[in-house]
Amino acid sequence: MDLFRLYLKFSNNKNINFFVYLVFITFFIISTQIFKDYGFSIDEPFHRASGYYWYLWILDQISTNVDKIQAITEKFKEIAWSSAFASGEFLDYGATFDLFAAFIEENFYISETNQAYYLKRSLAFSLFFISSIFFYLIILSRFKNRIFSITILIFYLTYPRIFAHSFYNVQDLVFMSLCVISIYFCLKSFDNFSFKNIILLSIFAALATQERIVGILLYFLFIAFYLTQSLEEKKFFKKNLVGLSLFILSYPIFVYIFGPYLWESPVEGILNSLKTFSGFGWNNYVFYLGDYIKATNLPWHYIPVWIFVTMPIFYLIFFISGLIKITYDFIKNILSLDEGPDKKIWISINQKKDFFIFSFFITPIFLVILLNSTLYTGWRHLYFVYPALIYILALGINFVLNIKIKKLYKNFIIYFIVISIFVNLSNLIKLHPYQNVYFNFLVEKKANKLFEIDYWGLGNLEAIKFILDKEKKESLIRIRTASFTPLSYSKNLLSKNEIKKIKFEGTANFNQKYIFTNYIYDKNPKYEKKYKISNNYKKIYTLRRGNIIVNEIFQKN
Repeated sequence: MDLFRLYLKFSNNKNINFFVYLVFITFFIISTQIFKDYGFSIDEPFHRASGYYWYLWILDQISTNVDKIQAITEKFKEIAWSSAFASGEFLDYGATFDLFAAFIEENFYISETNQAYYLKRSLAFSLFFISSIFFYLIILSRFKNRIFSITILIFYLTYPRIFAHSFYNVQDLVFMSLCVISIYFCLKSFDNFSFKNIILLSIFAALATQERIVGILLYFLFIAFYLTQSLEEKKFFKKNLVGLSLFILSYPIFVYIFGPYLWESPVEGILNSLKTFSGFGWNNYVFYLGDYIKATNLPWHYIPVWIFVTMPIFYLIFFISGLIKITYDFIKNILSLDEGPDKKIWISINQKKDFFIFSFFITPIFLVILLNSTLYTGWRHLYFVYPALIYILALGINFVLNIKIKKLYKNFIIYFIVISIFVNLSNLIKLHPYQNVYFNFLVEKKANKLFEIDYWGLGNLEAIKFILDKEKKESLIRIRTASFTPLSYSKNLLSKNEIKKIKFEGTANFNQKYIFTNYIYDKNPKYEKKYKISNNYKKIYTLRRGNIIVNEIFQKN
């Protein structure tokens, strides 16, 4: 079959929009069906507590309803205690989304704990879903090819780790989604420097910044690209000066409005957030390349390696192709500036967009390396560059499809893309609901010996339910944890009867019937007795996905 000919035939056929709707609808329907399959992540209680902290803080400022304030105070104390968040240090957890979720939970009278968490997850997923629409529009606007844009959308939605995180990651994916929407209006502003585009860009960039301070990068990149073009085109500077001024002024105003921690002392709040970004106070050990390294002292290649080992190979091939293309264009343009005063850094608006996206991808990675920022749990702190990664991947696919080669080779490329999509879908099914432990085939067999697997404890819930099912007749089951994971957090998704039946002993009690481990440690377990499992215990349960061991349970003989 001549797939390349079919590709060209349907590339700009408006009827192909049906498939766009089909992809979105299918993704949404499947998501609603598997939504509750995912376990409980370690960060979710922190974000719930953060929301109630700021909700209570605002009520203290504006409300005279003493009874309501007291009720919210008691609820906050309950949540903060259970999340070990009693210190009240919430600046590291973006206020806006958490606050909105707390408001919805409280005013829609969500009383059950598990329902409160499902509510927040649904809000985060909804935002991710909306952002995927904006991402599709970004790709369509850039490449003007519907079938190509659908293909890239599928790649975007089915990246295993991102797919999983969309169902429970209420910070990193929220921030990423807001970045996508911000980038959309940024690129729209490149096409049309209108009041509407500038204000919407300011709003979403400010919301992103409130989720994570690194969102300020959008602000400075946009200004930098404007000024670069202005150096070349004086007419552009004069024509759009008002719009730029509006953006420069409106963005910090929206940042202030959306950030309650800025209301009393905006300068101090921003500086504290920047300080946290450059040196977050997490000083435990990270298991990386088979060794235990302090999070504050990781090697420069931590992020590049993690991106490499968790990226499907076909993504990697096209991504590298895209990097080559954009690097070649940039070098070519720089070298050609000597040819005359009329030469420009970018030869078209599309190239300007490409360089902007590339800058958004590479700058944060460069900064975390330069600043030696504290990192852990893979590259999820930099998930916000993922849309840029897929954009560069799209450049790579577009590049190889448009180079002058025989149609036979182009057919091969199309076949390869189609097969890649099916392989990706197969991985999602095979790993479900633990797509978060995906590693590509280059390292999968050795992943347990080289990297942290389930730091967030998504598999903890399934292990607990295994014990509950095994001990149906028992009135009280005690479980010791032989790893650095808050096993007890999973009770937030258990029923009240299940919670009553089980007691989590932490790492303290060595003589319990069951020992759980997911092989996550805060230091080398060789020197920590609390992580040892004695010989009088036998393995009775292993949660495995392919070659990856997620967790195990041992029972006393």
